[in-house]
This record gives sequence, C-alpha cells and structure tokens, in this order.
Amino acid sequence: MKLKLIAPYLTLIFAFLIISCSSDSSNETPVDPKAANNKSLGTAARDFLSAEAFTGLHVEIAYVNGFKPSATTINNLRNFFSARLNKPDGITITETVVPATTVGSLSREEYVKIEKDNRTVFNAGDELAVWIFFADQNSESDEGNSRILGTAYLNTSCIIFEKTLKDFSNRIGGANLTLLESITTQHEFGHLFGLVNLGTAMVTPHEDEQPDDAGVDKLNKHCNQEDCLMYFQTVGNAVGGVMNSLPTFDEFCLADLQANGGK
Repeated sequence: MKLKLIAPYLTLIFAFLIISCSSDSSNETPVDPKAANNKSLGTAARDFLSAEAFTGLHVEIAYVNGFKPSATTINNLRNFFSARLNKPDGITITETVVPATTVGSLSREEYVKIEKDNRTVFNAGDELAVWIFFADQNSESDEGNSRILGTAYLNTSCIIFEKTLKDFSNRIGGANLTLLESITTQHEFGHLFGLVNLGTAMVTPHEDEQPDDAGVDKLNKHCNQEDCLMYFQTVGNAVGGVMNSLPTFDEFCLADLQANGGK
C-alpha cells in the first residue's frame, strides 16, 4: 500500500490536503534467500498479530545516515507493537545503516533491491522478522503536487520516504517530524497487519470507498472512520497541523485485529 499526500500549492490560501494509499499490484520481486519474507502484502497478518506461529518479533530498522527516525519514533513503534501484538517473547530491534542512494527518486525495483542487498534479519524459528527502511530519497511515484510518504509492499517489508517527511516538517509552520514519522510508520504497519480487509477479515464492514480519477467508487483498503489511524486522510491532517497527537485504531479496526489473533 502506498501512502500518498497531495501537498498544498504555494499560495497565500490554505489548500486541502488529501491522503490516500493505492494497491501495489506489481509482481513480487524475489528477496533471496528467505522465501517466507517474500510473500504478498497482508499474508503475514496473523503471524504479526498472534502467537500461534511466532512468539517474538524482530524489527530491522534500516536508514541512511542523516535519515534515522527519532528515538521517540522508535519508542512509539515499540509501544505500538506491545499494545497490539501477542508476542510473549518480546520485541527485538536491530538498526542497520544503509549506504546513501545515488539514483535519485526511488522506484519499487530500486527499494526492493536495497532491501535485498542490505536486509540481515529474516524469520527464524518462532521469531517473525520485518524490514522497515527510512529512505534518503523521495518516491519515483511522486507526480505534480502528489507525494508518497510510505509504502508497505511485501508481507514483512515497508519503506518510509523520510526525505519527504523532512521536507514537509522543515517548511515554515511545518508539522513535528516525530509525529509525521510515527503516524506514517504505524499506518503502514496497519497494512502489514492486514488492514483494512487486506488479509485480516472485517468483523463489521468499514472499508472506505473513494472515487478514483474516473469517478468510480472502489475499495481502497482504508477505514471509513475519520478518527482512525487507518483513515486515508490521517497523515494529511498531521501535515496540515490539524492533528497534534498520535491517532489510534478505531473500534472497527481493533475488532478486526483482535479477531485475527491480536490484542
């Protein structure tokens, strides 16, 4: 899933910020040598949530020097996992420094290759592994005033476009960077957990429908509740200064997670 921001035009009026995610329909790219970490997005949802197959979680946080998420962001993520995942053996975090990228804006092919070349943590025994990369470039899918903030693209893989988050935060009156990092990261993990209707079944229908460019309504794997972490506009509200605290899953998303083995 891609987290996209339609940024405001540089005028003296306020422009409306829109967030959306779109399905990454590209074919899976091999991430050798561990096939268990190279499956479709959402297929590891129950593995994340329950203790049936995996009783521990090993998180590899990769970043380019200068683009490391804040200590508070990492602590927020650890608390987020503890609150929602049944992992009695706990959470382990490994940090990996990735060489600076030189290709400019990153395509899916490029960030999958970065993972293949640098990922060191894979599923082992009863420990589930996940890779999250904080990138020093923006997304190649950025177009016009549209910006991709993060993408969950395989069952245990996601990327955060840290450069884009920094650009928004560094503007005059920009949102707090730690807040942007935390919301974007936790939103993408919501997709890895199978939300919404992406590997974790809905207890009550609550998947949002938004018209596409042709005006056709389609399911977009987000929650239809505006106060939910998985609402399509959540990060846009943070960027726009509307939000000053971390959102959480609403009652419908929580019910879905709990029905699939989570807390």
